[in-house]
Amino acid sequence: MTEVQKAFIAKVELALRELGAEIVAFDKKLQVPAWDITLDREGHIWPLRLVTVGWNVDELPVVYWRRPTPIWGWPHVSCTGDVCVSDREGLEYDPEDVPGVIEWLLQEATRLLAHSSAMTEDERQLAFADELEGYLRNDGSSPVILDEKLDITKSLYAEVAFMSRGRSGSITPKVCRVNQGTTKLSACHQERLGLLDVTIHQVYGLLSKWGHDWWDAFLSRLSPSQRAIAIAPKNRGVVLRVPSSFGHSLLLIYWGLRPAKMRSTYFLQRQDHEYLVQRTGGEPVMRHVIVAGCGSIGSRVAEHLALAGVSKITLVDNDKFSPDNLGRHVLGKQSISKPKVDELATFLKERMPDIQIEARATSVQTVLAKGELAGADAIVLATGNSTLERSIARRAFREKWPSLIISTSVEAAGLGGHAIAMRPGTPGCLDCLYIDPDTQRFLPIMRTALMAPGQKVTRQLTGCGAFTPYSALDATRTAILAAERVLTDVPLYSRWAGEAVLAKAEGIQPSATYDALRTRRIASDITPSEFAQPRCPCCSV
Repeated sequence: MTEVQKAFIAKVELALRELGAEIVAFDKKLQVPAWDITLDREGHIWPLRLVTVGWNVDELPVVYWRRPTPIWGWPHVSCTGDVCVSDREGLEYDPEDVPGVIEWLLQEATRLLAHSSAMTEDERQLAFADELEGYLRNDGSSPVILDEKLDITKSLYAEVAFMSRGRSGSITPKVCRVNQGTTKLSACHQERLGLLDVTIHQVYGLLSKWGHDWWDAFLSRLSPSQRAIAIAPKNRGVVLRVPSSFGHSLLLIYWGLRPAKMRSTYFLQRQDHEYLVQRTGGEPVMRHVIVAGCGSIGSRVAEHLALAGVSKITLVDNDKFSPDNLGRHVLGKQSISKPKVDELATFLKERMPDIQIEARATSVQTVLAKGELAGADAIVLATGNSTLERSIARRAFREKWPSLIISTSVEAAGLGGHAIAMRPGTPGCLDCLYIDPDTQRFLPIMRTALMAPGQKVTRQLTGCGAFTPYSALDATRTAILAAERVLTDVPLYSRWAGEAVLAKAEGIQPSATYDALRTRRIASDITPSEFAQPRCPCCSV
């Protein structure tokens, strides 16, 4: 043992004694230090084990509740007794303060144990239900995919692969996926499953492996109708739906065609739209959004809206993806020479299953001529064509579309970007930003542009096909503003002004608006009433 290790042991043991802990044993057999201790907290003696990850506390040590049998039904405690005092995300502490870390750790562990101990058995199990999937994962249960929303009216099937193990060549079944009649894994065998709604109390003692004793006890806790499903001859397993405060845990207890002595518990990994959105802290947004223009900004707007839970997105663009797009688009090399909308639709469906995506490989003008824009909840105009977007906005105001209209664009060389949200019937539109407030006459460029007028910034690298230089980061920042405008569903003009390092290097002059934004003399968000013009022919009529 090195001097560093000896010093660390002495430091930990001094801290334990100062906290009133009795050191029962120090485990020298482990690769990492471990102390068995008892700790008296308000008259309750807690038998614990403290294990450090190494010979320091750079990683948070682990506290175990020492019990002779697997622990089941206690919130924040794994089957091996690991007391979850922190999910370790966002936790900050001084790794040099070993006594302070140990004191906090033991206080939290005993506080959690004491809190659960004060509950009734029923209260403990109800709280434990929220952690059931994580508990089984820690016990060794394997995940199995359920990539569609569970429909209780449909039959359930397990897609089972047969694995050969060891020299004996014994065949072990493994469930790879659960489906509702749609097989995806061709090498797997289909086996019928039942579905049971059960309480946390009915699955008492369920571990990653279970045998006849647990099964008999489980059946004894079921109602006659539940028992009929559990023992139905056609079923080779049962999906258990266990209620929690977050909805349901979905577990699979599986025995297969030839039940082994010890059988398996799986936890279902859901990939349906509603579940994935709720994992982000949000709720599905039942709205239809049209994204017109699927370039670097429009594609990112669509991506953020899909991940935020928008239920339906229509993509409109008649371009094909080219190699030149790779530097700042969400799509990759596999999409080259293919319609942007088709490739983007596939990409979004992979990112957020069950989302409804409509791909329209046609021009915005064609969709506009058919009157198909007017019915959406929101329309994002990311065409890069301000003339076209002003024309669409005018028609929307004239025809009183119910949609929120968002015009979004990025300026060259890192100067910034815009997301202008308008609602027909509310003064404040795209045309208002092209009107001189003093003369009420139209201007040749947007008066809130971030680049001073009279400068050419488009480039040509191959002799044809001009483009505006801006980065993927610029496109992302702008797209986020546009997506936020859609999700809040409030008319507002949002903009950002960047550091413009490239603009300065290229000698591009920023506008007075840019300078005012950077020095915070004007707000980055302005309401329609603040930029609306009294004589605007579009929105003041």
